[in-house]
Amino acid sequence: MQEQDKRAVESMCRCGLDFEGVINVFPSLPREEIAEIYKSVRDRDTDSNEESNISINCS
Repeated sequence: MQEQDKRAVESMCRCGLDFEGVINVFPSLPREEIAEIYKSVRDRDTDSNEESNISINCS
């Protein structure tokens, strides 16, 4: 898989698509490599969300 393909898969993972959704967007890419990228992005995003102290004012 080319670097550009990897970045595109990462972007789709960050957009909130589930694994099957990402597979459907990139049917010609190897499923195993997409799975690795998907897991990596999800793990990274989960780790960063645990420590966020974001305050939202909805007034």
